[in-house]
Amino acid sequence: MNSRERRHFLLQELQKAKAVYVRELAQRLAVSDMTIRRDLHRLADMNIVTLVHGGAVLNEGTAALANVSARSLRMTKEKNAIAEFCAGLIKEGNAIYLDTGSTNIEIAEELKNRQNIAVLSHSLPIHNILSANDKLQLIAMPGFYRSSPHGFFGDLTCRMIKNFRIDIAFLGICSIDASGIMSPDFDDQAVKLALLERANKKVVVFDHTKINHLSFIQVCALKDIDMLVTDKQADKDFLTAAQKQGVEIVQV
Repeated sequence: MNSRERRHFLLQELQKAKAVYVRELAQRLAVSDMTIRRDLHRLADMNIVTLVHGGAVLNEGTAALANVSARSLRMTKEKNAIAEFCAGLIKEGNAIYLDTGSTNIEIAEELKNRQNIAVLSHSLPIHNILSANDKLQLIAMPGFYRSSPHGFFGDLTCRMIKNFRIDIAFLGICSIDASGIMSPDFDDQAVKLALLERANKKVVVFDHTKINHLSFIQVCALKDIDMLVTDKQADKDFLTAAQKQGVEIVQV
């Protein structure tokens, strides 16, 4: 059972019992206590659980956010395929940026054993995933921490981004349609605009559930993006509209 399969199993146990315990899970799955603790920390980063002594409890008080995170775990196949393709775009010597979002977290998982690349990010879960790899250069963007997107935001974040020339920026999104990509808040919009300014190649990564949903703020038009990477279930009318605007489409 790999790490993603374990986390899916943990989620199922949490939904049934509302709480799980490290020692019991380690024995059931025949892995170390430390392995289970790492998995629970990952779920805590996604705001699905609260860590307690000896285990974790389900965050029922934040049901809406927890359900969104749970859905992202159940879309494992699509997100893994997108992440694997995107990791293949990254060459040794590249400086890349990973935005917040569950798909970019999966890209970080693909980079855990890579070397000779620079990874910039304002996402705390991505920092946690890559911090153990001293063969790549991990650069954390500063700012004010926001627990819901699990990242650092604000003017300091944007000013730091503008100090770098980025080969590829992988943008995570909540909403996209033929008019462009959208964001639920101004802080996220500001970070994305800074990335659009500094990146040589702009790649938007998303599963089909994000298509034709509306969010509060427009970030940019599709023509400002170089590549869209999505899954096989993406809406065909949307893909046709994107191609007419000169965007490269990749379905995996």
